[in-house]
Amino acid sequence: MYVLLGDDPDGDFDTQVYVGQAEDVNVRLKQHVQDDGKDWWRTTIVSQSGNQSLNRAHISFLESELVRLAKEARRSKVANGNQPGTPHMAAADHAVASGFLAEMRAIFPVLGVDAFDVAVAQSPETTRRYFLTGPDASGEGEERSDGFLVFAGAKARLEEVQSIGDSYSRLRRRLIETGDLVADGSSSHLTNDTLFASPSAAAAVLLGRSANGRTEWIDSDGVSLKQRQVAATGQA
Repeated sequence: MYVLLGDDPDGDFDTQVYVGQAEDVNVRLKQHVQDDGKDWWRTTIVSQSGNQSLNRAHISFLESELVRLAKEARRSKVANGNQPGTPHMAAADHAVASGFLAEMRAIFPVLGVDAFDVAVAQSPETTRRYFLTGPDASGEGEERSDGFLVFAGAKARLEEVQSIGDSYSRLRRRLIETGDLVADGSSSHLTNDTLFASPSAAAAVLLGRSANGRTEWIDSDGVSLKQRQVAATGQA
């Protein structure tokens, strides 16, 4: 298995990723070098079994799962044109491939790769929920170590104002293009749990304007995210 990483030339995402498989990775990478469509590629990560225990079905499973995870995570642009099919495997083979995938996903963050890290909402009992309201906009989310997660169903203002800025306007367009932000009457709504780089990015997308997310997001006690952060810093 190999993964190609580089900057997204369109600027929609910070990175672009391509997942591939090959019996001879060296030959395959030389082919990619000659491909003008891969001129964004800068980094390569190769994964292989130390005891040669992976067969073609295992590799096809890994390729299919990594592409699926990358698309679901929405952290990078996925350069794979199609979703690879998932092969039929015996239970024992599935366990081997799943175990190898788990090891790959554990290693990727150590290498600074988050393209396959799918954001999962935490239980309300274990994390604090924050709420945002505005004209034709509302949402619920939670602060995470890797950003701010807004839950599916959040409403976003249909029209943005000029103060939103180019970067957040581009982010809204990307969410519309990917089907994560869909128009619904006088507003739009998020169709999936969506991880934003910051609470301000999340607030700006929903409100359609520039926003300080640390003050816009308020918990059920009426306390802002900023106040909670300041209090936590004082306690530390």
